[in-house]
Amino acid sequence: MTLRKVQSGLFFALSLLAIGSLASGVPALVGPTTIAPLIEELKASVVNIAASYPASTANSQLWNPWYRQPQQPRERTAIGSGVIIDAENGYIVTNEHVIRDSKDIVVTLDDGRSVEATMIGADQASDVAVIQINTDNLKALELADSDKVRVGDFVVAIGNPYRLQQTVTSGIVSGLGRKGLGIEDIEDFIQTDAAINQGNSGGPLITFTGELIGINTAILGRSGIGFAIPSNLVSDVVDQLIEFGGVTRGFLGIEMAVFSEAEKYAEIYDLGNEDLTGVVVENVIEGTAASKAGLKKYDVITSFNGENITNMRELVSQIKLAKIGEDVPIAIVRDGKFMTLHAAVQPRTYSGDRIDEALRGSTIGQINPQDPHFTDLDGYGFVIRNIEPESPASKLDLAIGDVILDISRPVDGQKTLEIYRSGEVKTITAP
Repeated sequence: MTLRKVQSGLFFALSLLAIGSLASGVPALVGPTTIAPLIEELKASVVNIAASYPASTANSQLWNPWYRQPQQPRERTAIGSGVIIDAENGYIVTNEHVIRDSKDIVVTLDDGRSVEATMIGADQASDVAVIQINTDNLKALELADSDKVRVGDFVVAIGNPYRLQQTVTSGIVSGLGRKGLGIEDIEDFIQTDAAINQGNSGGPLITFTGELIGINTAILGRSGIGFAIPSNLVSDVVDQLIEFGGVTRGFLGIEMAVFSEAEKYAEIYDLGNEDLTGVVVENVIEGTAASKAGLKKYDVITSFNGENITNMRELVSQIKLAKIGEDVPIAIVRDGKFMTLHAAVQPRTYSGDRIDEALRGSTIGQINPQDPHFTDLDGYGFVIRNIEPESPASKLDLAIGDVILDISRPVDGQKTLEIYRSGEVKTITAP
């Protein structure tokens, strides 16, 4: 049976309509009463993930009261779910927290095969990760357009809660764009009442038309309210993870506080608008995207990239969502007037003298996945982003793009910098 045929027969699978009545007065239920055909089509794309972690040295000091001796450290295993999104290349998307710091990852397919997986990339801010397996006869689900999802849409969650493989739960989309929950740095969740439990993390949230609209990630306390990362956000992150192995997050360059109508702001803003919400700019860091955009102290940021801002967490989330170099509109209130500025969000950078006085006049930043040597250096080091002419840094044998690996600070003798350039480690001297 093709998925198209399954879809056409299941669109109203849970809409059990009463048309007419029996002689006894009991409503007659008509229409499909099962989603089994849909699940049969989908379950081959859902996998079980077992991520093992090295034994914790902290556990080695725990006392075993039965044997009167210290317990031996034990390797632990985290269980989660995943969904195959590329059958040809064996790519599987899951949650970052499922495989974080893992030593080995084993994927169990619906047909019972167990395959070791390779880490491709992970993004802690969005809780998305991509792993890869090398085997044949895989079946993938394509990430759908989550912007088309509506509250009330019927959905199913498939996963492996409590090691119960291929468990299916159903419900509806209960809410969209849920933010400010304190679950992840980046939050734009789909809320659902389909049961999501421990072990469901990384599994798919799918509509009754067979579309993958989200990756299940969390539940709110013991309430049973589940949350999924929308597929459009997942897709953006996955593309970068596959290409670069990681995601570079943006940095605006401000210190901030939550805006309120407190007396200390009354004379500054004089707005007479009790409904105004936003974030107050308390300081602007020179040379950053914020200063280049013209943001000033006491500006109130009310929206960022078209999204309303009510607190600092929402602003941080939106900054991290912005693509590097993207021209982002920032709506502000300044001196009682509303205006819009534009900023090109960039990776976080620092003045070189924050690391060492010898680097004064340079701009440096943590190496990121888009840098050419990120994989070679396992993400370690600071990259020279800029060098000002006639500065102390310009007098060193440094070039833009060099990666600083180490700086020795001897009590006596010449200071040395260990750098990575063009595939080689070099040592240069500094005053």
